[in-house]
Amino acid sequence: MINSLNFRLFRLLRSVAILCFGLFVLIACSSTPKYQYAEPTSGQVILESARLQLGERYRFGGKSPATGFDCSGLTWFSHKENGIHIPRQSFEQFNYGRPILKKDLKAGDLVFFETYRPGASHVGIYKGAGEFIHAPNRNKQVQIQVLSNSYYRKRYLGARRYW
Repeated sequence: MINSLNFRLFRLLRSVAILCFGLFVLIACSSTPKYQYAEPTSGQVILESARLQLGERYRFGGKSPATGFDCSGLTWFSHKENGIHIPRQSFEQFNYGRPILKKDLKAGDLVFFETYRPGASHVGIYKGAGEFIHAPNRNKQVQIQVLSNSYYRKRYLGARRYW
């Protein structure tokens, strides 16, 4: 009788322990933010990921070296490669990122432009010294451009940081 009672108590405690562990895992996973920020030193690694894509072909909807890149695919990929999850499209990247003043730009910040439609329709990764890396359009490859270029200077919307 005592052994049977001990065995049932053991099974009950084991079930409670498993349930508590499961709840702990669910709570831990549910508190993860939708888009995360990384350590303050990661802007340079984001830039390096983008720099490695220089010369890759443009492809609308592309988000990898295998498929080619569109502008937001390049920024998404460069962050993803470094464990930072950001939205996929330029207007979402603009809406979720932390705003950065132009005078405070650092390597790895995202720079946004209003090109073919209202709002953030183009994005690149700030390189420093007034330059950024981007996937411009279907006739070009991933390249470096200057912010002072008359086309981009007139269309500059702002910058965001995810790191």
